[in-house]
Amino acid sequence: PSVALAGPKLVEWDDRTRIRDFGVTMTRFGRAVPLVEGELDQAQHDGLSDVLGVASAGMLVRHAVWLQLGGLDQGLPVVDGGLDLSVRARLTGHRVVLAPTARVAVGDDGIAAPKRTTFVGTTRQLVRQRRVAALHRRMAWAPAAALPFHWLSLVPLALLRSLLWLVAKRPQAIPDEFAAAVIVAFGGSPVGAIRRGIRQTKTVGWGVIAPLRLPLAELRRRQALQREALLMLSRGEKPDAAFFGGGGGWVALVALAVNVGMFLTLLGSSTVGGGGLLGLSPLPQLWQGVGWGWQEAGTGFWGAGDPFGAVLAVLGSITFWQPSFALVLLWLTAMPIAAIGAWLLASRVTPRHGLRAVLALAWAFSPVLLVDLQAGRPAAVILHLVLPFLGYAAWSARRSWAASGVTAILAAAAAACAPSLIPALALAWLVWLATSGRDALRIAGIPIPAVALFWPLVWQAAQSGNWLRILADPGPPTASAPATPWQLLLGDPAGGFLGWSQLAAAIGVPDRVVPIVLTALVAPLAVLALLGLFRGGSWRSAAGVLGALLGLATAAIAAHVVLETSGASPVALWTGPALSFMWLGLVVAATAGLDTLRRRATVPGWIAATCALIAILPLVAALPLGRSVVVPAAASLPAYVQAAAQQQPRLATLAIDVQPDGAFAARLVHGGAATLDAQSTLAATAPPSADDAAIAQLTGNLVTTSGYDASAVLAQYGIRFVLVDEGAQPSDAALAAGRGAGAALDGNADFAQAAQTATGTLWAATQPAAPAPVPPQPGGLSRPFVLLVLGIVFGYALLLSLPTGGVVESDRRAQRRANRAAAAGANGGDSLEDEPIDDVFAPDAFADDDELVGIEGGF
Repeated sequence: PSVALAGPKLVEWDDRTRIRDFGVTMTRFGRAVPLVEGELDQAQHDGLSDVLGVASAGMLVRHAVWLQLGGLDQGLPVVDGGLDLSVRARLTGHRVVLAPTARVAVGDDGIAAPKRTTFVGTTRQLVRQRRVAALHRRMAWAPAAALPFHWLSLVPLALLRSLLWLVAKRPQAIPDEFAAAVIVAFGGSPVGAIRRGIRQTKTVGWGVIAPLRLPLAELRRRQALQREALLMLSRGEKPDAAFFGGGGGWVALVALAVNVGMFLTLLGSSTVGGGGLLGLSPLPQLWQGVGWGWQEAGTGFWGAGDPFGAVLAVLGSITFWQPSFALVLLWLTAMPIAAIGAWLLASRVTPRHGLRAVLALAWAFSPVLLVDLQAGRPAAVILHLVLPFLGYAAWSARRSWAASGVTAILAAAAAACAPSLIPALALAWLVWLATSGRDALRIAGIPIPAVALFWPLVWQAAQSGNWLRILADPGPPTASAPATPWQLLLGDPAGGFLGWSQLAAAIGVPDRVVPIVLTALVAPLAVLALLGLFRGGSWRSAAGVLGALLGLATAAIAAHVVLETSGASPVALWTGPALSFMWLGLVVAATAGLDTLRRRATVPGWIAATCALIAILPLVAALPLGRSVVVPAAASLPAYVQAAAQQQPRLATLAIDVQPDGAFAARLVHGGAATLDAQSTLAATAPPSADDAAIAQLTGNLVTTSGYDASAVLAQYGIRFVLVDEGAQPSDAALAAGRGAGAALDGNADFAQAAQTATGTLWAATQPAAPAPVPPQPGGLSRPFVLLVLGIVFGYALLLSLPTGGVVESDRRAQRRANRAAAAGANGGDSLEDEPIDDVFAPDAFADDDELVGIEGGF
């Protein structure tokens, strides 16, 4: 007579020996937890009797109690209806028991019981149903005084729980989280009748159900058992990359030794210069122009910063005490970092350690990387290091939200370092998206961080009507010798056939022999890349070959696109990034081709690697022989200027560079030095402005004897110094022009010679002008808005990419087996049957409650 509800043993429709559900309880904060779920029925739970609740499917209810309680809550049609009725029966003084000898099979139709499949649509439906049920129960059971607070917390808690879903690697649940909050808050959920019914029928206090709750320690134990069961399933698997045991550490050490040997002169230096290398600003100024802000390029302007500036800000923050030192470390460790990234990528291509070493060596000693290092191309060097890590993360992005987040961040960094590579990356992404099937959701959002990083620049470039400006190379415009198509095919972005032309001229070898020899050295790698296509190789070979062709096509186009000038010389886009993309595809395809040879792969692999290393010997010897432009950097402005800039950071120096033909190129430098982060592609690609005309007129009058009154222009731009530099190896015309400029400035009463330094001759204004102030920002909300968008997008990607540990499997059937085994090993814990596994982080820990965030006024 004391029993009001009895629950049968619910079993699977297609497997009557497996328990689907047998009793339900709650945690202290109201989270519904099945007592038994997903276990093999061996009568191990037949001794259970009184429980907090039972499922509504197959429930046997005393008729008088059903009428007294008003039946099931209509706001809980599928999930938690039985639990709610059981709790209300307990509050009227009745018992709720299990009937282990009664067995009811449940089909997966989503009506009598929730669906528990692993398809995305039904999983999201179940998440919404569970969350709506949990919130509905909270509103129905809470004390009247707590009800307004619960209602006001619905949407804020949804926002907070969305962050937890990101950490749990289930961002697809976020829309349903907010939908559940909106449904309960504004959907007319019928809680009023249930609350009145509880008041009218309750005869005992809420404390009567306290002994039947699940302790938090027991919940944590079950979750730990689930994670242990999943890890046990993967214990027999080999790790993806046995880096140290498989020889990867030795490859990195060899690359480090060669790298340091090449740039031995940089040891002990705090800055590096030459080519496109400049120092970095102090840390606060380094972040000032990120996204949108005041840009010091030229005369300065309010506008979009280069996306590469964000990369430099992150890089400089590593050595925050002296950001410029990060570039020195980059130049000394670029090759071992490249080797590590290539080894990790090779672990996705082949399980053989020897072949991984071939790929790592071919990438670390890539001719493209060596040319970029010796030409002082920081953006191209960083891109070369990012690409293998991007490939490694992208390999798992289809089946892992964490890998998808990492891929998104690395893709944004790659696009920022090489905007000219954006079309190739976009095309690769589109092909990837089109072939991803039901995993396309993880791939679709990968470009979002890159879009967020570029959209201020795109918007400002669109206003000028020149969309191509966003593809300009970041950093100062640096001219280089054009490479022929044959040189591009051999991976040489700078011409000279990787230094072999100079070597051949020195030993008297005819020029026509050089392309033939170099082609013969690179040919084994190309043959191996094509081998996989004709030996039944996997899609890895095809993807590598297509990537190589895409990179080569991008390089051929970029070599003919001119967006900037250096003095009077047009500067075409640097082909190094595109050739890095080509080289990566080539070595990946070659490794996949070698993998098809199995035991016979060792000899051809090391032949190809040896030939590739011989091909780059002239580049390795270039710096010791003094043929590299990279040097330990002295200050770009004399110490006299730097000392003055300590007091007035925005003072301006008119730096006049004498060109080889005797012309003059002038630029304004604010502060104590020109810095890499102060460069702007918008300024470098802009048509001449009124400020440019004024600076040109001032320069022309200063380097010649004239009666021009420069005081107004000097005051307007805050110019205090003039520096005339004839270059490291000036021509006769440059020397003559420099002498003439010096004589004109010596005869100008507005200036007095201050110093003669390695960077040129310095003149100081006799009546120094005050530094030009930074004008107020037009549209003062632009910078906060841009920073807010960047913070949200990259914060989302970072949360998504946080490692949480666990098992990643590509086979969906293996996922389902792991789910069932985990549920069985948990001895009644939360089942994972409805959750596709990506990275296991306390599975289902955020499914039904605010265990970590909220209060439960009803208890």
